[in-house]
Amino acid sequence: MTNILVKTIIAIVLFSCTIDAETIYSLIKNGKLAEASDSLSVRSNASSRDGDDLFCQSLLEENAIESVQKMEAALRASVSATFRQEIYHRLAQYYFISENYNKLSEAVRDYRTRWENGKYRREMLRYSVFIDEKNKKYEAAIRQLDRYLLEYNDGYARQWGLIDKSRIMVEFKKKIAARKLLRTLSKESSGPGVAQALYMLADDVIKRSRTDDAVFYYNLCREAYPSAIGLDATIEKMSGMSASGDKENRAEARTGTFYSIQVGVFSSKSNAKKRANEFKKYDKKVDIKSKKISDKNYNVVYVGHFTSYNSALTFKKMLESKYNETFQVKAR
Repeated sequence: MTNILVKTIIAIVLFSCTIDAETIYSLIKNGKLAEASDSLSVRSNASSRDGDDLFCQSLLEENAIESVQKMEAALRASVSATFRQEIYHRLAQYYFISENYNKLSEAVRDYRTRWENGKYRREMLRYSVFIDEKNKKYEAAIRQLDRYLLEYNDGYARQWGLIDKSRIMVEFKKKIAARKLLRTLSKESSGPGVAQALYMLADDVIKRSRTDDAVFYYNLCREAYPSAIGLDATIEKMSGMSASGDKENRAEARTGTFYSIQVGVFSSKSNAKKRANEFKKYDKKVDIKSKKISDKNYNVVYVGHFTSYNSALTFKKMLESKYNETFQVKAR
């Protein structure tokens, strides 16, 4: 009798101490994963596993496929309305990244049917545009974007809409109109769309062999956004524009860009110096530069000071054959 009473008391205590799913979700968002996992374990033992539990479990799951499976199962179970919107949004992201466009289309359609003015309305509108783009329904995509831009006519949301519209216009053979939109966007003071606009403008003039314009857009982007993705790709494309042997017209000469081989990244300055000393025997300039990566300071070791990408690439291949390691050519 005493044992039964004790077990009953323990069960009551466990149940009463169970943390609700929204609190567990908050713990996950704040990076308190161990605490969230422990709380979820107690909750799952104290009550039947429902959709809210499955959603929280999916966020703690390291395997992406299993995480998605748990989210899909949560939708089929009893899950709160707030979590349901989150699930649709996260599933749409996964379907987009994994290029499962049929599933993406279903998720977007279901979301927009359930929540006309939902929390993720803007994101789902952009996915809907992308689906039309993939299906080559360019007129439908542009009509959707025109409605999107009427609703989201300022801030970063507007910039994303202009980037989307410009990209689709290029595919729809409306390149002049696309250039006009991109030039307008490139003149804005800041925002995620500005660097993309400059990159797209540079790419456009490179395809039309307009070297001076390519250099102009490249320099604008490099000056304002030195860490922008695409700068290295742009300079590589520009390198092939000028005539062979014409040093004065090379993109590198015009922009002042040079190339080095990155042979190591170290948190310790002494280790970086040891690495640098290994490469001084090649009679190339060896230097160490500090660089912040994910809010941490590192020491990057560079070898060489090449004026063309091809010469740097040749030297890189030679180093890789000697050291049996993989190195990188970096524009600097």
